Amino acid sequence: MENGKPMHNTAFVLFGAGGDLAARMIVPALYNLYLDKQLPRKIALLGVDRDDYSDEQLADRYRESVANYSRRGAPGDEQWQDFAHSIEYISADLMDDNAYQKISKRLGELDKELDGKVDHVFYMATPPALFAPIAHGVGNAGLARDRSHARIVVEKPLGHDLKSFQQINSALLHYFRESQIFRIDHYLGKETVQNILALRFANPMFEPVWNRRYIDHVAITVAETLGVGHRGGYYEKAGALRDMVQNHLLQILCLIAMEPPVAYDAADIRDKKMDVMHALRPITESMVDSCTARGQYGAGWIGGK
Repeated sequence: MENGKPMHNTAFVLFGAGGDLAARMIVPALYNLYLDKQLPRKIALLGVDRDDYSDEQLADRYRESVANYSRRGAPGDEQWQDFAHSIEYISADLMDDNAYQKISKRLGELDKELDGKVDHVFYMATPPALFAPIAHGVGNAGLARDRSHARIVVEKPLGHDLKSFQQINSALLHYFRESQIFRIDHYLGKETVQNILALRFANPMFEPVWNRRYIDHVAITVAETLGVGHRGGYYEKAGALRDMVQNHLLQILCLIAMEPPVAYDAADIRDKKMDVMHALRPITESMVDSCTARGQYGAGWIGGK
């Protein structure tokens, strides 16, 4: 690394490696970090999914995704080959305990190949129904024991209601300490969202007037060029309300409405966000018709498709 202190060599285990989230967001983000020299000197990207891919087939699919979704555009041959040599694939049923023994064996081999202290990052780019089984599989295989070098990442939505979230959270905390768990919402990494706090609190033009005395109303609009695509099965189960409103949009609402944090650290910003959540008035069943409008996905025309 050129910026900051050096990181440990890393084995990045990507569950759901053949899915949309991995191809559209995670791998392009990793490739951008590679170009920015923000990855460890030695890294292995171990993709895990139930589909049949060779290492080369998965790398080819990721190259196409990087060309389509990376802010850097299509990768050059030399740069891509240098990045892609770290990509491996394991075909496995994530509900099968034997899969995690296979992963454990390969991680043991990678620890020797990568030398030194190796961090293991387990990224769940899967439907929420697999979060708890993956946590159990990783934990039962002994892959969470090294508290200093094992991390697990879960991507929203964490379940479909409070009870399912609690089940997922309980499974995570059974094997991992809180400091090892990263619960993330990829919307918060978008540049426009990242800029909200700076726009509000570091801008002398906006900070004094960002309050109810000067602002009549706020409209949060999600204008996406991405349609349902091949995520129809996901939307049939989750729906756009769970996919967008209860995580992405509430996070943006909190950033827009929160009071200035005392310190710009994770704990204080979280507390200020929670103040907003506590201040929200719930929409009761009798108020749904007056407070909401229901829509339905249909055929459209975006980007010539």
